[in-house]
Amino acid sequence: MATTVNQPYLIRQVDLSDLALIKEMLNKKQIDTATIGMPYMVLDQCNQLTAVSSVTICKKNLLSIEITYEAPISDKLSKLFMDKAQLFFEHQLMDMFGSEESLRKGIHRYNNWLNQNRNSKLA
Repeated sequence: MATTVNQPYLIRQVDLSDLALIKEMLNKKQIDTATIGMPYMVLDQCNQLTAVSSVTICKKNLLSIEITYEAPISDKLSKLFMDKAQLFFEHQLMDMFGSEESLRKGIHRYNNWLNQNRNSKLA
């Protein structure tokens, strides 16, 4: 059963305290080992992470956005989250890194910062 948009939700940037929950979400899904990514936005619904958006580098070295859902959500909320993730990617994430190549390097650094079990090396 899909949740409704009427439930309290928050769309926000990922912070370090989210990494353990994001790790759990991503470990539940089949991960394409040829693709690496970096989470940048989450959908928090009723104080639980419901979805995470990641910028990924695909096999052909192209950047794309991948959204992983922890639980079913309404089509309306899903579309809203996808639109916000796309806008943030285009207008803020790209500006923060300055170029696609810098963003690719940032994604590689993020993945190098995580060990193979997707735990922070700092934890």
